[in-house]
Amino acid sequence: MRPKTCRPSPDRSPRRATPATRRRVDTTRNRVFVATALAGFAHLVLDGAASRVAWTTPPYLLLDYANETFRDLLNLDRTTILVAVSVISAGVNGAIAGLFATALGESRDRLLKLGLSLSALWIFSGGLMTLVYLSPPAGVVAGSLLAGIPRSFAVAWLLERIAPRRELVEHPAEGD
Repeated sequence: MRPKTCRPSPDRSPRRATPATRRRVDTTRNRVFVATALAGFAHLVLDGAASRVAWTTPPYLLLDYANETFRDLLNLDRTTILVAVSVISAGVNGAIAGLFATALGESRDRLLKLGLSLSALWIFSGGLMTLVYLSPPAGVVAGSLLAGIPRSFAVAWLLERIAPRRELVEHPAEGD
């Protein structure tokens, strides 16, 4: 007898009927939405906590080190600008994390792969933003980028624990 493998059930499409309407809904889209919302909220909370210390502040909130044009925006209303940037960035980061979590939904070691993917993207995008728009001291840049690694794994952990995964059904191996 061959070992069983886990694959999505062919007779169960990723569409399910909702209890209220009995209409079929694409669960893949629901998983992306739930994961995006959770990750976006987590990023917003983490922005608030991390921005209390300069060296853990996310790169997109280091606007004090931006060129004069961007710093002039802060003179208009600093709090509003920083909150707007944080909310928009949390939405974008949440969407990226939600899509990654859904794409990695059936993989082994999802937590590790998702955490590493999000960390790499954080370091790459934050480093590129720093090179193009900002000029903070090297210690602030290093701290800001490195603080993104545990943050990325925290978001990955949250998605692993709470965000729904695609259902897997055991099937006999091919040829049984």
